[in-house]
Amino acid sequence: MSTFQDWFWEIKECGQGPHYYFSATFAPSDAERLATLVRQHPLSGFERCHFVGKLINAPCGNSNTPGSYDLYVDQSNYAEVMSGIQRNEPIVTVAHCIWQIIGVCDRNFSIESGYGGITGTDNQADTSLIIALAQSPELTLVDWRVVSGGDGYASVFFRTGTSAAELLAYLQMQPEKPDFIQIERELRIALSNPALSKIYRLGECKINGWRLEAIVLHNIEKTTSYGGEGWDMTPHTSELSKVAQTVSDKCKIPGCAGGAAHAPNDFYTLIGSHLSFGYPRQER
Repeated sequence: MSTFQDWFWEIKECGQGPHYYFSATFAPSDAERLATLVRQHPLSGFERCHFVGKLINAPCGNSNTPGSYDLYVDQSNYAEVMSGIQRNEPIVTVAHCIWQIIGVCDRNFSIESGYGGITGTDNQADTSLIIALAQSPELTLVDWRVVSGGDGYASVFFRTGTSAAELLAYLQMQPEKPDFIQIERELRIALSNPALSKIYRLGECKINGWRLEAIVLHNIEKTTSYGGEGWDMTPHTSELSKVAQTVSDKCKIPGCAGGAAHAPNDFYTLIGSHLSFGYPRQER
């Protein structure tokens, strides 16, 4: 473990959250082997529960489709989770504001760390499990992703990959200063999509340390009525989150779509959305 960092190292580096998410998909034929390998791995601080059926808001799987779930829950929340999934409408509920759930459903593997979860210097069970799965000759890793967000916070897309080698390399990386020219170029390309270019165009881009902060201008009429027409950011956040994810994947850096951008010295005039890419580091 000495050469590997926690799987959420980049989330902590950027001070993001509040929840941390890791997900991975393996080859279709790997489902049974995946469940067995996770079951055999020492997971200090976790208790296992098994459920077959529809499970609402599970870390993995599809809430609309019955599935077979292995859930490994931190001990402080285990009893509450068991109580929840035994109801007529099974749902994952936790007893405390900090929680950690490892989920296996078919060929899907995931980790949900509520408010950072229980892992840290005293418990690296989940990271050691990820490494063991990535290094296993019995499994074929198809894709993986690291994301933060939840509780109304914008999703921040950190890293994706399509192989075990990429994942193991990521767990040994150190932050590097982003290529701002590449980021701006990929952002312009993403916004040039015909469906998006009718609504959005790239505004001011500003470099702040190791981060590129951009304003994407909306094709909307200005309003001086707070909360009036044009102030619903939901559709913009949804569309621009996809843009942020695309640029993040292309440039291999954290990226997110943030809140509303207002006209200078005029809070009541909405002009667009904030996007940011990179790390909250300053030049030394």
